[in-house]
Order: sequence, then C-alpha cells, then structure tokens
Amino acid sequence: MPGDFPALYRLGIVGAGQIARMTHQAAVKLGITPRLLAEHLDDSAAQAAPEAMFGHPDTLAAFADLCEVLTFEHERLDLGLLQLIEDSGAVVRPGTKTIRAAFDKLHQRRVLLNRGFPVPAFAEVRGPDDLFDFASTHGFPVVLKSVRAGLPGQRGVWIVESANEALRVLAEHGDRDLMAESFQAIVKELVVLVARRPGGFARSYPIAEMTYQDGEVREIRVPAAVGHPVAVQARELALRLADEFDAVGVLAVELFLTTDGLIVNELAARPHNAGHVTIENSPTSQFENHVRAVLDLPLGPTWSNAPAAVTINVIGGLENIDPANNLVDALAVEGAQVHLYGKIPRPGRKLGHVTALGDDIEQARELARRAEAALHGRRP
Repeated sequence: MPGDFPALYRLGIVGAGQIARMTHQAAVKLGITPRLLAEHLDDSAAQAAPEAMFGHPDTLAAFADLCEVLTFEHERLDLGLLQLIEDSGAVVRPGTKTIRAAFDKLHQRRVLLNRGFPVPAFAEVRGPDDLFDFASTHGFPVVLKSVRAGLPGQRGVWIVESANEALRVLAEHGDRDLMAESFQAIVKELVVLVARRPGGFARSYPIAEMTYQDGEVREIRVPAAVGHPVAVQARELALRLADEFDAVGVLAVELFLTTDGLIVNELAARPHNAGHVTIENSPTSQFENHVRAVLDLPLGPTWSNAPAAVTINVIGGLENIDPANNLVDALAVEGAQVHLYGKIPRPGRKLGHVTALGDDIEQARELARRAEAALHGRRP
C-alpha cells in the first residue's frame, strides 16, 4: 500500500493522460505506487491506476495533503492556488517558478529576453492595434499564439498571412490571451530533454528532431540530423535554461534551428512527446528519470541504446478505427514496440505510439511505419 512507503516516496501526479500513465508505469517499476488526480474514469492513466482519485483540478489542495511530493503531467493549472500550496510547505516539483515559465508563454519570453536567450521578436496582443503595430515592424506572416495552454486538442498557434486572416483569428479567439511572434525560417524543430534534481545535478538526452503533419507531431527521430556544433550548443542552451528556471524533473526545451541559428520555441516542465522514444532508446526513460528527479533520487544514464531510433505517433483518423483491434498485426512487425493509451478513437486524437531502433534512421523508420500502418489496418 502507498502508506507503507517512506514519506519520500508518497508521490502524487496531477493529471491522468498518457504522460501520467507512462510516468506511473515507470514509478511502479521502482516499487513506488503514485497517487493520481484524474478528472474522468476513462482517462488514460486512470485505467491503469486503481488508486486514482477523481476531482476537478480545484481539489488540488486536498490532494496535496495526501502526498509528500507533487508533480504534474500538464500546465493547465491555477498558478495562484499552486503558489498557496507551495507556500504552505508542500513539496511541489517542478516549483511554481518553473511551471509559470512553461504555463505563461509571454512571461517566459520576457524572462528569456532579459536573460539573453535567443527568442523571436514578440509582443502581447490585446487587440487589432497591437497586432498591426507588430506586423508593421516585422511583416506578415505573423505567428499568433495562445499565451496559456488550452484543453487537450485545442489549437494554440495560428500562422496568419494577412490582416484579414489576423482579424478572423482575433474574432474567433479574442476570449483567450494572445501574443504575436515573428515568423521564422525553420530548418528543423529540435527538442532537448533535461532531467534535473533539486540542487542542480542534471543529465540531458540525445537531441531529438520532430516532424509534423497537419499541425501534429508525426515522427520523433534520434539522433537529430544536425552537426556536432549545433548539438553541443543545443545541449548547453537547454542545461542553462534548466538552471535559469530551477527546474526539477524533466524540462523539455523545444528549439527552432533557423537559417540564423538556434531559437527557443517553448518549454514544457514535464515529460514530453519527443521523449517517448527514450523508453526503448535509453537505459533510463524520461518518465523514470522524472520520477527519480522529483523524489531526489539518483538519475539514471541517458545515452542512446542504438545508433538510431524513430517514434511515430498513432493518430486517430476519420474512419475511427480502434488500433487495439489490429494489435496482432502490429506486434507481428518484429523490432517495433507498440504503446497504446486505452483511449476511445476520435479523429486527430493521439491514441498511442510506435518506436523502433535501428542501425540508421531509415531502417528504424521503416519498422515503425510498418507497425503504425498495421494498427490502422493498412499497408505502410
């Protein structure tokens, strides 16, 4: 029972999606049974955690009383309430300083700019005048972003090519806090994952490259196809950011490699989509190292187990095929590892992922694509 563990191991996870599910699995491997705060019975992690508690996020204070250490799978939090919980003496990891930087993109940009980190030009958008003032300086297209994370599946980024497009987005989403950024000529989208303990000891994973399809992350490839100088610079940048925000747990640093160099795109103060590949490709997955870090336990090694690794996300299509019905065919693809999240299929919903290791990226991708196609009932 959770109560039989030392106080250090009474871990609470706020959220019960697939990130919490895989974090829970990693903790159980270590003999630690976290408590989960879920919102719905069919949440991905709640299906795999009989000790899950159910309640609105506003019940966070009561949940925190049952835990010695509190961590999170998302940034959709009441920062004021979280600050009160932290001020009351609860151990919150990552802390509100880190979470605010991930939660509030405008605040994040201002801090990064003041500390000399490379960021695109940006401005708060309170109405059309702010947007057009920004566009008059930086031109169209302009990237419009929601300042705070929305609900799962809720769009938060729009690339507007003209004043009319911009006005349409403002009219449809004027109830959300928005910001504008200058459009970047992106060569690659990279992610560096850093696992950091209280006190500052940190380890980083090999740099991952993300590719997109229809606005969704489609593939994660490790190692990213960048030169050694860029890889070193990205790693050093991520470690500096983890120190700057006093991160504890996994901090995911999303970077744009542009024609002018590296630019910080976003931060996520939790395990990240790009880190699913670490389950098979690293001696210690991002999920296990997140658990170790927030409990102030020794971090595990983060190197790659193979020359190349590819993860492909399994996304629900219009036909609403349940990939679980095709699991036999996917498992017949030897060398591909299948992870399904127990979700009801819906178009655009992430239902799982497939990872394959190989001697090179093409070999790993071919295996992963075959298994992913089998889950959808089609040939690759």
